[in-house]
Amino acid sequence: MKKILTLILAVALMLGALVSCTGTGDSDKTTPSTSSDAVTTGSADVTTEAPSDTDNSAAAEALRTSFLAKANEVVVDDDSVTFTDASGKESVTIKKNPKNVVNLYASFTTLWYEAGGKVAGLIGGSSSVELYKEYIGRDITADEGVTTVATSSSGKKWATETIVAMKPDLIICSTAMSGYKTIEAPAAAAGIPVIAMSYNDFSDYLKWFKVFSNLTGHPELWDEVALKALNEVVDVLLACPTENTPNVFCMFSSADTLQANTSSTVVGGMIDAMNATNIVDKWDGAATAERVDINLETVFAANPDIILVQCHAGKEDAEALVASLYGSNPVWQSLDAVKNGKVFYLEKTLFHNKPNSRFAEAYKVLAGYLYPDMKF
Repeated sequence: MKKILTLILAVALMLGALVSCTGTGDSDKTTPSTSSDAVTTGSADVTTEAPSDTDNSAAAEALRTSFLAKANEVVVDDDSVTFTDASGKESVTIKKNPKNVVNLYASFTTLWYEAGGKVAGLIGGSSSVELYKEYIGRDITADEGVTTVATSSSGKKWATETIVAMKPDLIICSTAMSGYKTIEAPAAAAGIPVIAMSYNDFSDYLKWFKVFSNLTGHPELWDEVALKALNEVVDVLLACPTENTPNVFCMFSSADTLQANTSSTVVGGMIDAMNATNIVDKWDGAATAERVDINLETVFAANPDIILVQCHAGKEDAEALVASLYGSNPVWQSLDAVKNGKVFYLEKTLFHNKPNSRFAEAYKVLAGYLYPDMKF
């Protein structure tokens, strides 16, 4: 991702230089844009030389184009939406305005509501309820007409006959944790359409928001929510320096293990997009995996400037796990990031769950760790 964004920015800067050389306009003017495309550029004092307004305008437009690539492939007709999902099918076409929707992944349920929808069936359990309260503002499992079909997003724990018996117009699920694999055949036998979702980065968020807001009958939310989030994210990324950027080691903390995040994870991709170097991307097996096992000697060889710990549960649990596994290890204690107090814990709400329209908020939190002098 970083190579792509770096190339985009380089091209944008070159185009900006060409515009300046041709003298087509004053150097303090920016290219006009519509209200939905307007972007506030980042602070200039984070780079050694402030980019011109033309450079920032071109770079912002290049970033928007890159992030919107997947969303632009979604086809919206009068009565249906056509797109590719993670089912392996060439395309999927879903009729608009489904009335009886079952959503089998809590983060995707919050996105469905953000895009103007409601569900008849969903995943319950304490962690899902916590997520609904955080992103929707209430425990929607208690809403009238809503059925909790399972308390886990793991397909192996679903009673598929219960889900099918609800006769939903649409089922939304993840390909993770055997979700789609579990529900695909029973749903097909009952003639129920299924969306198999894979959501790994901000561009995926934009794609799925476009799909969802058109399915729910609220396409106006594309401008009000999704494009607003896009412009805010672009604002943050434009403010990130491109020189003297940190080397970062990012770990994922589960209940009892730690693994290293590659740039294929949501958090790893965000680090990469902010021009920092993820040391894990150079490890064996990292090119084809989201997470890999940790070898402290390999970490020591790279000696990262910053260590980030993505929390699956609470920060305290992650801190306790790191302390129990590495606290007394002399290799860990010798790392510059540890000695300099540069070990930071990424809370669950923004960095384990899908942040959806709060991606810019998540990027700003990361910016505070990667570039503490950065201003917005």
